[in-house]
Amino acid sequence: MQISVEKRDGLERRMTVELPEEDFEKAVQNRLQNIARTVKIDGFRPGKVPLSIVKKRFSNEARKEALEEAVQSSLYQAMNQENLRPAGAPQVEFLPLEEGKGPQYAVVFEIMPELTLSDMASAEIETPVVEITDANIDATIDRIREQRKEWNDVSRQSKEGDQVTIDFVGKLDGEAFDGGTGTDVKVVLGAGQFIPDFEKGLNGVKTAEEKVIDATFPEEYGNKDLAGKTVQFETTIKAVSEPVLPEVDEEFVKALGVEDGSVDALREQVKENMTRELDQVIREITKTNVMDAIIAQHELELPEVMVKDEIKRLAEQTAQMFAQQGMPPMPEGTVNDDLYRDQAVRRVSLGLIMSEIVSKNELVATPDKVRAAVEEIAAPYEKPEEVINYYYADKNRLSEVEAVVLEQNVVDWVLEKAKTIEKKEEFEALMASRQG
Repeated sequence: MQISVEKRDGLERRMTVELPEEDFEKAVQNRLQNIARTVKIDGFRPGKVPLSIVKKRFSNEARKEALEEAVQSSLYQAMNQENLRPAGAPQVEFLPLEEGKGPQYAVVFEIMPELTLSDMASAEIETPVVEITDANIDATIDRIREQRKEWNDVSRQSKEGDQVTIDFVGKLDGEAFDGGTGTDVKVVLGAGQFIPDFEKGLNGVKTAEEKVIDATFPEEYGNKDLAGKTVQFETTIKAVSEPVLPEVDEEFVKALGVEDGSVDALREQVKENMTRELDQVIREITKTNVMDAIIAQHELELPEVMVKDEIKRLAEQTAQMFAQQGMPPMPEGTVNDDLYRDQAVRRVSLGLIMSEIVSKNELVATPDKVRAAVEEIAAPYEKPEEVINYYYADKNRLSEVEAVVLEQNVVDWVLEKAKTIEKKEEFEALMASRQG
């Protein structure tokens, strides 16, 4: 077998392989003999068809099959011999036969890039440092109270924060318009549920009052027939209610699942939950910063075939997300590779570099670490053991956790090598930034 490799642009290579003529002809003869044993031809008993007739009828088929088999068996051997690692499936091209030579084929492919790992010693990784204060715990409990608030009717005029229950009919040029009518609609003033002019018009109203509110729809409003238009809402005020938050007492505490009704026990439980959420956020931020540093510390030429495959995956994931949310697919032609390219390049780069880090440093997802990760996932649930069993009952689900653990091993390895810079953050601001 003779092999020649042509270097093209970037990582692209073209490899030409010439198969030994004698070996190939033997393979063709073997195929013809196999055909002769089973072929049915009128005038001959099975297995008694002369080879000359079989050769005349099936020579092209036999040569084609023998060549395909020869390519499959020789391609891996040729790649190995030339120390080439293809980044994707090679494109095979059969070359014209030349007198005195065996069959030839060429393959065009991109090779995996050579990668020299950085020791990461010069990298700087920023990590958040956050203290959960009593004020943070108070704010969290207040949010829980807000979620459990009740509404009490009042006889005074409405103000910001009140809930106003209304019937209304919206009219444009004196005619009611579609979607502009409501009955027993509850509007919390200041919540931004309705267009600003409408909410503003409900400030200072009282129960049983009737009011016509002039309201202008924003220019960017979704309904083009109403965008920028001023309409009149004929409104009947059926109730004005003020929010009443529950007291933080034994009854409130027990309703939240703290059996002894102790406020101190509630605060401790709230702090535990906040700490668990905070730890997760800090890990995610630190991991992102580590990944940024990994990319910054390595120069890497990427195989275009891998980037295109990743772009395709991202596009498919987006389409699935749209479908799950009941949204129509994006029209053909509106999505192009550029939309996903940056994200695809990042993913492929990280995949190659992290794979090398894992391999060179023999990082593994140990059973103990996997178990700890599953238990952490299960901790917030009412019955953690059921969640743990759910993961261990399915190898695919467990392999997802193993991948996360292996990724965390890479993060830990980088943090050991790099310089860590602590950045003080406020709890509320940090958590709000992640939710936004």
